[in-house]
Amino acid sequence: MATDLDHCPSSLIDKFIEDRSSHLASSTLEFYRGKLHPFAVWCEKHQISDVREIQRANISAFLAFIKKGRSGAPRTLNSGGIKLFHQCLKTFFLYVGEECDTTSEWKNPVDGIKVKGSQAQTLEYSDTEVEQMFRTIDKGTNALLRLRNRAMLMVLLNSAVRASELLSMNVNDVGDKGRVMVTGKGSKQRVVTIGESGLEAVDCYLVERGNRGGALWQTFEGQRLTRDGLRSLFVRIESKHPEVFTDGLYAHRFRHTAITRLLRARVPLRSVQRYAGHSDPQTTLRYAQAIDADEAITAINDELY
Repeated sequence: MATDLDHCPSSLIDKFIEDRSSHLASSTLEFYRGKLHPFAVWCEKHQISDVREIQRANISAFLAFIKKGRSGAPRTLNSGGIKLFHQCLKTFFLYVGEECDTTSEWKNPVDGIKVKGSQAQTLEYSDTEVEQMFRTIDKGTNALLRLRNRAMLMVLLNSAVRASELLSMNVNDVGDKGRVMVTGKGSKQRVVTIGESGLEAVDCYLVERGNRGGALWQTFEGQRLTRDGLRSLFVRIESKHPEVFTDGLYAHRFRHTAITRLLRARVPLRSVQRYAGHSDPQTTLRYAQAIDADEAITAINDELY
């Protein structure tokens, strides 16, 4: 028999994540935790103890609350950030409908709530933004970290890798002509290239570092750089020039930039799909929103079907 605890938001969120632990990557599970835990805290603060009692008005109130930005956030969340919370909540409440003993009148409270997506998620970084990134990094006082950070940005711009793929790279993964074997979602491997500029930047960094073993991206103390460390770098760059990075600075947008530029260069859609590690060509097709319609039609060139 189900108890009140079984329908408590925090308990059910834990169960939701646990049930997905067998088939989702750890980074995806952490993503869900990061988006759903604030909702559980918000529910507790507002004395909501049963997820089945949550209404559309509660979801709207939470999204309005989270939009203001949590403690320590540099600014309010943009539309893209709110969209991520919205999507996670919708998925979670689909789970609620499947797992909980609900009435026939119960409806997913997220249904009907419209959240505008962020253009930043479909547009590449502008030349102005890229130039400012490198100018800011080049002002660093530590030569090792300056060269490391420059190489990382170059690799992100050239390779279309995800943050997790970037951070898992080892020095000996970089092969002939800058080709790198990476392991993406679902443990699927693919080959990407860091380009000649990326290879040159990595070599300069490794020369300064003085060794060519272990993790490619290391801290000053020689430890593998973490996702928090990468994010900290982006925050520092962004905070120095908020007027330039109006949509924020984050790792996944480098991936959008690289993929969009491949499409603009008329690389066939199927080739870009394989290079990016997308299982569905429709995912790759979304990047064509960032370029003019005529360019998109030419780039796709009937490759989808």
